[in-house]
Amino acid sequence: MLANPGARLSVSISDSMTVEVRLGHKEIRIGRGREADLQLPDRSVSRFHARIYRFGNRYFLSDLGSRNGTHVDGKTITQLPLDDGHTFTIGPYRIHFLWPAGAQLPGEEPTLAPGASPPPSPAPTVSGAPSSSAEPTTAPVKKRANIEQETLNSSFDMVGESPPVRKLIETIRRVGSSDAAVLIEGETGSGKELVARGLHNASSRSYRPFIVVNCGAISPELIESELFGHERGAFTGATAQRRGAFELAHNGTIFLDEIGELPYSLQPKLLRALEQKEIKRVGGNETLLADARILAATNRNLKEEVTKKTFREDLYFRVGAICISSPPLRDRREDIAPLSKHFLALLGTGTRPVPSLSPAALDILISHDWPGNIRELRNAIQRAVVMSEGDELTAADFSFLCASSHSCAGQDAASQSLTRWEQSERTNILAELSRQSGNKTRTAKTLGIAKSTLFEKLKKYGISLQETDR
Repeated sequence: MLANPGARLSVSISDSMTVEVRLGHKEIRIGRGREADLQLPDRSVSRFHARIYRFGNRYFLSDLGSRNGTHVDGKTITQLPLDDGHTFTIGPYRIHFLWPAGAQLPGEEPTLAPGASPPPSPAPTVSGAPSSSAEPTTAPVKKRANIEQETLNSSFDMVGESPPVRKLIETIRRVGSSDAAVLIEGETGSGKELVARGLHNASSRSYRPFIVVNCGAISPELIESELFGHERGAFTGATAQRRGAFELAHNGTIFLDEIGELPYSLQPKLLRALEQKEIKRVGGNETLLADARILAATNRNLKEEVTKKTFREDLYFRVGAICISSPPLRDRREDIAPLSKHFLALLGTGTRPVPSLSPAALDILISHDWPGNIRELRNAIQRAVVMSEGDELTAADFSFLCASSHSCAGQDAASQSLTRWEQSERTNILAELSRQSGNKTRTAKTLGIAKSTLFEKLKKYGISLQETDR
């Protein structure tokens, strides 16, 4: 687990793009303007709409006199103390404040204006009401020495002490401090996005935006607009100007997940953006600076894709300046026990106590091959907890992981002929479909595969949506 997991803001810009900003002692400004720390590209958002700042051991949300207001639970607020899980609305965006239990604040205190007093901690005030406290000034940008110390003490949210994990953490520390492009390779569900987030947090860009773009979840017709933005009237449906991922990631990091799904025709434009650090919106003539560090991930073999002429060789060498492999779970079986306990702890917010793991159940988990890796383990733990009626998870609660016919008597003929690896992948897909209430778009996004790939696997494994209702 991360040694000092910090608070952060997370907002979905679209179904395929997420923006995250870490919080420390530095003030975070939210708005439509390019100078904002968290840019929200919508005309209903003011240039500088709101800010989040720290006073003592609390974070506070403050509206900056915006045109359309900042809202919490439908109410317009001017100032609000934030707790983990708080969600507030700016324009069409729902912004989540995440501050995990046990998280520690950065060591430096924020700088206050002379004579300033702490902001009030009662309920949010109504828009237009005068503030009863002086506003703290923006704290200085965090020093590089402090970032290096944070990185040295961090395990980047990695759970486990196996040699592959320790090696991966050390690689993240070493590579994160550079500005080089990194290609993260690994199987589906092995934690490639977690590696990317660790590289961002270990860099000097750590308090700038971290943009996640799932290339496999965007239609080929829209992916150029998602990456580079568009001008009003650039194509049918472009009713307003829109900033793309590269523009939003300026001075931060952009993570291109499943870059192997990127259309070949768009790859030269991506290469130019990486080489020149400049972009043009679709339908626009203005050249815009886009200084973003590039991290990419794939579960494909890009060298083979280069040979097949489906991925450009020059782009491969550009994004793959440094390659990092995320180890599969079967190569770090000693981490399965702590990972299982970690996922059980995350499920401890329900109305009944979360069951413990029996030795027999743990033996099954450790002996399983986990083709879906950590994501499959998480889904298996969640399914067992939901279906279990006792205070302890037993071997029987994980019988769905077994591929033998006597343990899978309820499955159809198509599943009986599968290998153990294929059976596990089928189980993982079923679990995720059930979690997403049968929504295939969200299922493909969560599994980290293209929607077309998901359809191929549904057909291969004979999965119908009725199965997900069990």
